[in-house]
Amino acid sequence: MKVTHLYHSGCLVELEKHILLFDYYKGELHLNQNKPLYIFVSHSHYDHFHKDIFHIQHPHITYIFSSSIQDSSNAYYLQPNQTYTIDDITIQTLLSTDEGCAFIVHVEKTNIYHAGDLNWWHWEGEPQKDNDYQRIIYQQQINLIQQPIDIAFVVVDSRQEKDYLLGLQYYLDHVQTKYIFPIHYFGNYSISKQLKKEKLHNPYHAKIIYIDHENQQFQL
Repeated sequence: MKVTHLYHSGCLVELEKHILLFDYYKGELHLNQNKPLYIFVSHSHYDHFHKDIFHIQHPHITYIFSSSIQDSSNAYYLQPNQTYTIDDITIQTLLSTDEGCAFIVHVEKTNIYHAGDLNWWHWEGEPQKDNDYQRIIYQQQINLIQQPIDIAFVVVDSRQEKDYLLGLQYYLDHVQTKYIFPIHYFGNYSISKQLKKEKLHNPYHAKIIYIDHENQQFQL
């Protein structure tokens, strides 16, 4: 399969018979017109949802949105902590610690996780009860992932400063995964250089993909 990091949390996954587009709002799209395109949006924040997605030129588009999005589009609206079947794709949703949901997509014998804004958000100076909520909900939701994941898009946000690895480390410790693509970079690719220096506990030997630039492609 081919994975393209578009920008920030926008990711494009092309498999043998399907194309999946997650949280797109910026970046170059090169789409095979012969494969059905499934567009996922985890929530309504500007850096995850842009109405340009309704102008994408493709003959077969299916929109799959978090139910937190208030829009009248012809889309499937998914509630958190549910399982859905759309065409030949199975989708499990998780509750985000911020807004909307995360997606676990089973397609072509492949499991793909996209976090959206599901992360262990710990902010210095915030009330302890708020940080405790983030920790508890994040751990509960990640613990619901029982199946091995082939490709995971996991939030790594440098704005959290010394706590920027909390979510990634918990994920690594609890979910068997082949490839992890860090997301939520806001174009700050120096995070990849910093990640390479970190000594992460990685019991399942996941391969972390270090992203260097916008529209970067990877063949897996």
